[in-house]
Amino acid sequence: MLVVLVRHGDAAFGVPDATRELTSRGKEEVHNAFLTYRDFRHRSILGNNDANGGLGRSASFRLMASPFLRAQQTAELITKVMEADGLQSPAATSSFLEPEADPNDVVALIEKAQTQGVTELWLVAHNPLLSTLLSLLVDGECQSQSQSQSPLATAEIVELEVEWVGLGCATVGFRA
Repeated sequence: MLVVLVRHGDAAFGVPDATRELTSRGKEEVHNAFLTYRDFRHRSILGNNDANGGLGRSASFRLMASPFLRAQQTAELITKVMEADGLQSPAATSSFLEPEADPNDVVALIEKAQTQGVTELWLVAHNPLLSTLLSLLVDGECQSQSQSQSPLATAEIVELEVEWVGLGCATVGFRA
């Protein structure tokens, strides 16, 4: 199973936090990050003639996003590019992906998706959740964003290869 973590793009400052919008720079960051990842996927699939690198063509593909506006906008930008490539990938919304959500709930969400046969799961969310989740899945340790050696930057995409779901279960296949 592939789990793809996506942090939202640069967002404007404002209150309340849930209504902060992507800036024009943030939208450009997301677009460029997605194209870079799509390029990586295209190159990594040996003999692939598929221009989108197999994105969204897994047996069972699911994209989920935080309900916060900037994450919804990030997911929308990604799905627009996928749709332009002929893929249908509507995003579902999950409160488990809010910034202060419990990463253990997201691990349970990943496990549930795997038992449902999902082979590619995209999670569009925020720090500190994503950095903590990455630490749990790769290192098996619950390090917060402040403790992490490398928290996710805005619009950063991290592809994780997951055979089974649990602490320390993942290896990083792509990060940029």
